[in-house]
Amino acid sequence: MKNNSVTRYSPEAAKVVVKVLFAILAVELTIMVCFEWVLVPLLGQEFPKWFFEFGDPLLLVLLLAPIIYHWVALPMRDAQKKIHEMAYHDALTHLPNRRLLNDRITQAMAVSKRKGCFGALMALDLDNFKPLNDDHGHVVGDMLLVEVAMRLTSSLREGDTVARFGGDEFVVVLSELSSDRQEAMAQAERVAEKIRLALAADYSLRVSKPNGADVLIKHRCTASIGVALFIQKDPDDSDLMKQADAAMYQAKESGRNSIRFFQDAGNV
Repeated sequence: MKNNSVTRYSPEAAKVVVKVLFAILAVELTIMVCFEWVLVPLLGQEFPKWFFEFGDPLLLVLLLAPIIYHWVALPMRDAQKKIHEMAYHDALTHLPNRRLLNDRITQAMAVSKRKGCFGALMALDLDNFKPLNDDHGHVVGDMLLVEVAMRLTSSLREGDTVARFGGDEFVVVLSELSSDRQEAMAQAERVAEKIRLALAADYSLRVSKPNGADVLIKHRCTASIGVALFIQKDPDDSDLMKQADAAMYQAKESGRNSIRFFQDAGNV
């Protein structure tokens, strides 16, 4: 869990405060210049004394800084974070959405091309999700999806990506695997097996009924996983997704709760 007392005062927000303070100071200086160099010569009047009734304008700005920070900078930062969250993350699980996923795939392929190492794309589909939705409703189904997202995130290596592709489908991007195909396949299989075991563990979902009583729902939901390796000038991301999907359907046809690798004609 993030410490809000730390994240609340971020460098980005500080930059906003500085910009706001400079903007206010610029406005006051502009007013002073207009009075002193324009209105005074035209009207023959002195610079208005009320402008300095509260002291030095710069000092006034500094005194107002905490108020400006709280009421201007923080809301602006929070609004920007919400906009970014909505644009690039799934609303339910807060995992990357398709838009951010495409960017992560592009980055992984660029790393593969630059370093000459393999990467992998995994397509995951939950095997026993629909009965839970049908029997207990979408609220319980959403609770399971959130738990799945947490288990997936905790199963990955640092630098890897998991995204919600839609419904009960998830996609994992592994980068910087070995430059040897067999070793890269073994590395991807270890991660996939860790994911498979994590998702196959029983789920305990606590639901509050309208009468105030809590009901504990036990459910078992496994996953079929398809894996497609890529390196350097291998297919673009759309072809990779088709390959991972094809391997995932093979896993389902083989009895579900299993892992299958896509094998093209040149790598069988």
